[in-house]
Formats: sequence, C-alpha cells, structure tokens
Amino acid sequence: MAGNRMRTRSFRALVALMLLVVAAPLLAQQPPPGYYQPPPPQYQPPPPQYQQPPPQYQQPPPQYQQPPPQYQQPPPQYQQQPPPQYQQPPPQQYPPPAAPPEYYQPPPPPAGSQPPPAYIQSTYSQPQNGFRYHALRLELAGGYTLTEGDLKNVLHDGGNAGLGLIWMPSSSFPLGLRLEGSYSDFSHTLNYLSQEAAATGYNLSSGYTALYGGNVDAELDLPMLGNRVREYLFGGVGWYRQQTNLKAVSNQQGLVCYYYCVQVTFPVYSTVSRVTGDWQKSWNAGIGFDFAMADPASFFIEARYMRITQDQGGAQTVFVPIRVGIRF
Repeated sequence: MAGNRMRTRSFRALVALMLLVVAAPLLAQQPPPGYYQPPPPQYQPPPPQYQQPPPQYQQPPPQYQQPPPQYQQPPPQYQQQPPPQYQQPPPQQYPPPAAPPEYYQPPPPPAGSQPPPAYIQSTYSQPQNGFRYHALRLELAGGYTLTEGDLKNVLHDGGNAGLGLIWMPSSSFPLGLRLEGSYSDFSHTLNYLSQEAAATGYNLSSGYTALYGGNVDAELDLPMLGNRVREYLFGGVGWYRQQTNLKAVSNQQGLVCYYYCVQVTFPVYSTVSRVTGDWQKSWNAGIGFDFAMADPASFFIEARYMRITQDQGGAQTVFVPIRVGIRF
C-alpha cells in the first residue's frame, strides 16, 4: 500500500512538472492581467535606395567662332551745290490810275428855302428788323377804366374793350388816321342805389351802366430806342351813348320737393328800370407805346383822358381807359 502511494505521488509530481514545462513559455509571453501591453511593433520595410549618380553628359561646346564679315564701305561723297538764285525782275511801272469819274451832284437848294424836316426819315421806310410800313393795320385791345370826378359817386371802376383800324397814308410822314369802336361797363355804387330806391320805391339790389360808341383820332408815331419801340400820341372826337339798368329783388314763395315738399322763399331779381340816353359828343387825348414783334404784329399799351359832354347842363362824364392790345 505504501508503495502504491509513493508511485502515485511520483506520477502526479511528474505530470505537474511536465505541465509546468509546457506552460512556462506561454506564461512568459502574456503579461499578467492589469498591466499595459504595448502594441506589437509594425514592420516598416526600409525605403528603396534609388540614388544613382547622374549621367555624365558634359561635352565641350562646338567651336563655331568665325570672324564677322567686313562690310565697311566708305560713305558716298555728295558734293554740295549752291542754292539756286531766284532773282525776281523788278516790278513793271504802270501808269497812275485815272481820276475816278465824277458823280452827279444834286443842285444846291435855292436861296431862302428850308431843309426838309427830320421826321421825313420815318421808321416805316427802314428795312431792318422791327417796324415796317403798312398802310392799314388792325388793333384789338382791352383793359381797365378809371372813373374820375363826380362820376366816382355814381359808378365804380369798370372794364373796357375796343376794336380799331389805323390808316397811314404815307411811309415818309408818320401821321395817320385812327377809327375805333369802344365798349365799357360800370357797376353802380351803394349810395346811388339807395338814392334811386328812395325815389322809385323799389328794393334795388344792383345796377350797371353800359357805355358804347366810337372815336375818330389822329395818331402821330415817334420812333424811340431804335426801330423796335416807338411812342405815339393821339387825340380826337367821338360820339357815345350810355344805358343805365337797375335791378330789384323780390321774395317769392315756392315748393321744394324731394321725399316730401317744403315751402321756401326764393329771391327773384328783375330789371325795373332801363334808360338809354342820347348820343353825346366826346373828346379824348392820350399817349401810347408800341413794341415790335414778328412783322406785322406789335404789342401796345396806352392810356387816354376821355370826357363826354352832357346836354342841358348835365354832369360831365370823365374817365381814363387804360388798354393793352395787339396790332397786325
């Protein structure tokens, strides 16, 4: 029994020794757990060696040096010639010109005669830009009329319009005839309306006076500032007639209907008096300025003093029309 036990122990010891011998290399390659294991080294092959010496191609350059060709020639010899002599012959002597022909001289004026007036050289005979002569010219005008004197108590200032014809018989003498028709309109003052209402018994609301007629004037043109502007004076006689209209207002009742009818009061204006006077004589005088435009048109502005004489000792009608217009 004791011998079997010994053999068994010996066998076990032998097996353990063999296992230890076999496991010893494996245990040596693996580190114990818990320790850092470095990565296995990667195999890096060395780079190939391609360094070869460069080829030797250095050869001496070819010898092509040749002497340059000899082209040097002497410059040509140009003989300088003297410049040509341009001697001009002396100018020919012509005979002196003959005396100019004698022009016709008008005979001197007889003794005791007077020289012609300066206004004979009128602007009408000048061909430059500006006024040119036209025997007949038409004018259209309009403007504002100022009442003067006692007429201011009856009439307010008003407006006017006119149409005229100008006749210049000669281009050498700037004096002509002027025919003109005129119309003026004036409204009545409140003082005059109240006096007429008391005299007639009407409830006058408004009134106006129309004045119409014509003039026959002489016109004298005077040049100034060259041929573009001229001044003119005029004056003469005329005949005028006036018409006075008075209007009254009255209240009348009527119906106004839309959805239903309402009775309202309307003011109604009516002419209660219209008086036309006789033709009365007048006289006027004025001054104006005419500005040339494209021929034959011109622009003018003028003012005149006008007085109408009333018959049978009536009041004088005095007013001043101021007009602007165009002539052509």
